[in-house]
Amino acid sequence: MKRKSYLLFAILIAVGVIYSSCKKQTQSPQPEKPYVPIHQNTLAGLGTHHGFPTGTHYSLPSYVHIIGSIRGGTLGKSADVDKYTYQGTFPIDQEKANYLSYGTGTYINLYIAFYNSLGTNVTLTIPGGLIFCDSLDVVDSLGIYQKGYILQAINIPLPAHDTAFACIRAYCLNHTLAPSSYNAVYYIGPITNNPDLNQISTIMIPKQYPFGSEYNIQSIIWNVTDYGLTLDSASIAYLNSLP
Repeated sequence: MKRKSYLLFAILIAVGVIYSSCKKQTQSPQPEKPYVPIHQNTLAGLGTHHGFPTGTHYSLPSYVHIIGSIRGGTLGKSADVDKYTYQGTFPIDQEKANYLSYGTGTYINLYIAFYNSLGTNVTLTIPGGLIFCDSLDVVDSLGIYQKGYILQAINIPLPAHDTAFACIRAYCLNHTLAPSSYNAVYYIGPITNNPDLNQISTIMIPKQYPFGSEYNIQSIIWNVTDYGLTLDSASIAYLNSLP
C-alpha cells in the first residue's frame, strides 16, 4: 500500500514538473518590438529651448582649415574687452583689422580666419541654414551667447596657400541670450532641419542680400524660435517681396 502511495506521489510530481515546464515555455518573453525613434525636436537649442540644434552635419572641405578659433565681435565698433589681456585671433584696433564682411545679419558677427592648403585659388561656400553655436553651449544648457543663423549662402574667395579673414554676419536664434561679443567663441553646428527656418532659407535662395531689411527678417526668425509662432502668410509674403 505504501509502495502504491509513493508511486502515485511520484507520478503527481512528474506531471507537475512537465506542466510547469510547459507553462514556462508558453510564458517565455516575446522579442521586443523594433525601437522607433521619436521625431526630433526641431526647436532644440532655439529660443529658450534646451538641447543642441538638430539638422544635417556640415564640415568644411578637407583643404580648408580654421586658424585659431571662431570669435564673436562687433565690426566697426570699439572692443568691449581689455586690450592688454585679450587673447582673441583678430586685432582689437579696428583700423588694423583686415577682416572682410560677408552676408547679412543682426546681432552675430563671426570672425574666422580660413586657410586654403591647395596650390590654387578656391571659393568656400558657407550654406544658408547653417547654425553657429556658442562654445559654452554644453550638455543641456543654452550657453551665454546667441546662436548664429546663416540666412543665405556666402561665397568666400580663398587664395592659394594663404589665409582669408572673414567677418560673417548672422541672424540671432535666441532672443534672450547675449549678442556675440569679443569674448564669445563659436563652433560650427548643423544645417538646420527646422521646417520654418528651412522655408525662410529656401525663399531667400534667389534673393539679393537684404541690406536694410535685416531687422524685419530678424523679427520673423524670432517669431519661429522664441515666440512659438509658425511662419505665417504675411511673413512669407514679405520675404517673397524682397528683391
